[in-house]
Amino acid sequence: MCGRIRKGILLYLAAALILAGCGGQGETGKNTGQADTAVGGANPEDAAGAEGNGSANGGTDPDGKAAGTEATGEKTVLVLAAFEENRSLMKQVEAFNQSNPEYEIQIKLYERALSAEEDGVVRLQREIMSGAGPDLIDFGMDYTTSDIAGKYTEDLLPYLENAGMGGEDFFTNVWDAMCYRGGLYAMPVSFTLATFAGETAELGGRESWNVKEMIECYQGKKDKMLYPGETKIDVFGTILTGSMETYIDWESGECSFDGEAFKQVLAFANTFPGSLNISEDFSVKQAFLDGQALLLQVRFGGIYDICKAELIFGEKDVTYVGFPVEGECGTVIRPSYPMLAISIGSKHKEAAWSFIRQFLEEDYQKEVKYEFPVRRSVLEEKLLENREPEYETDAEGNRKEIVKAEVIFEGEEPVEVYCITEEQADKLIHLIESAEICTTTNYQIYNVFLEEAGSYFSGDKSLEDAVAVMQSRASIYVGERVR
Repeated sequence: MCGRIRKGILLYLAAALILAGCGGQGETGKNTGQADTAVGGANPEDAAGAEGNGSANGGTDPDGKAAGTEATGEKTVLVLAAFEENRSLMKQVEAFNQSNPEYEIQIKLYERALSAEEDGVVRLQREIMSGAGPDLIDFGMDYTTSDIAGKYTEDLLPYLENAGMGGEDFFTNVWDAMCYRGGLYAMPVSFTLATFAGETAELGGRESWNVKEMIECYQGKKDKMLYPGETKIDVFGTILTGSMETYIDWESGECSFDGEAFKQVLAFANTFPGSLNISEDFSVKQAFLDGQALLLQVRFGGIYDICKAELIFGEKDVTYVGFPVEGECGTVIRPSYPMLAISIGSKHKEAAWSFIRQFLEEDYQKEVKYEFPVRRSVLEEKLLENREPEYETDAEGNRKEIVKAEVIFEGEEPVEVYCITEEQADKLIHLIESAEICTTTNYQIYNVFLEEAGSYFSGDKSLEDAVAVMQSRASIYVGERVR
């Protein structure tokens, strides 16, 4: 099942085109920052009262003993390390605890930090290796490959195969894209897509492209914007969204940011303005209708997002060319939270898997609203249901079509959508099935790159000097995490 690892840094920039009501599957509360806080899963509302009471709820006791599995009453406690208070996650914990006679899950909160001394992921890895780690982990929305690079978690592929969940009923390409060294060490249960769309004729018939081809295509159309909102730093980050993995090998720990291809990206980005240069009455929609922009950034998180590009390009043929990558589909997968894993130190791995499996069952998958479920049959059922318009009768007895979604163009009235076509449904499934690359945002590397690119764009550093720092800092960071 497992494919090549293709995880990069995702600098996903706010597009002017958004779908009304867009959000996450599980609402995320404010992280308490209490790395020792344990929250009893039976009642999510008790979370606040649990702070500072780690020993009573599976955290570290006052004597500093291990925070792993322990018995409480008649049940064995499984500790779940979480990096945010996700209501969807806590709801599943509550359901598990109520239905399972042998085990009870309790949540222990961790917090990410840029400093290794304060980073919850580093601390978690140390706890696992010392035998004091949790049974389960939810890496949350900020998951990156470095979270699992040291193989502190179980390979979930055998669990999926034994449960019969690796077949055609699932989008297994999503899990393939998450694989590291032949294993699935953390698993998303829902996902979104990110891509570039453009007018088919303007893209020269391309269905995908690499960095060089993208630059050549744009240079032949200097009268156009690359996309609305283009600036030096924005173009740099956006191009790297789908191509960063070309320069990072998480398996060997080697980076190649000092090569000519990467230098070409930086030099190209430097040809754009340093700040946003548009008038106050600028219309994103009109820019595309008038042929003033080449590309539209699109996020797919729901079935009606497939309508966005077609509405903004009018009646022109649209191609989802994606981000510039070598020899693959440039539409990228963005894993959604929860991002689940089983600790290698857990003494109750089958029980831990039974909890994760809840998220793959139809009941949970049907509740996924603002991302795509990994269960194919659930998405196909949704698409079929929404291909037919629905009607309601108003107070005056008039029969009206029900508005299913609104596509919002900045500064303009929303466009109402009533249903999708069979062609749109097929196109969405094709986009999902074709995606091969998974992208996440690693802020440790992201911040270094943004800083050094800014120094180059401002003229404070030469291209060679900026690239040398990026190569050095990224290589050290990646190398430390694959040892």
